[in-house]
Amino acid sequence: MRSTSCAGSADRRKEHGATIVEFLGVSVLTVACVLSVAQLAVWVWARDVAVTAAHEGARTAAESGRPLDDGIGRARALLRDGLGESAARFVVEAAQEGDVVAVRAHGRAPALVPFLPALAVEARATAADEDAGLP
Repeated sequence: MRSTSCAGSADRRKEHGATIVEFLGVSVLTVACVLSVAQLAVWVWARDVAVTAAHEGARTAAESGRPLDDGIGRARALLRDGLGESAARFVVEAAQEGDVVAVRAHGRAPALVPFLPALAVEARATAADEDAGLP
């Protein structure tokens, strides 16, 4: 008659192989989750830089005696400072609608990993034109 301890060791050997497969599966999912969260953090950072650039561009363009091109230049400079080479993927536009100056910056956030999609970023800011209030 076989002892019950021998049957238990055979089951443990089967589980040992399953443990490696489970570890690999969990590791792949963990790495994918970490990369996704990191990509989301990069998107939030790029969005924050774009919002700041649009806001400063609108403020600059709205100053008395300043053309819209000054606001566009200021926004592009801030995008370059904050995003580095990735700022080339952004487009900055400015328009005057009555006595309001609007600056819009839109583009794609940098991708951390090539197979992850580059997420779209759009920021728009307005400011009252100081020249409109002058007689």
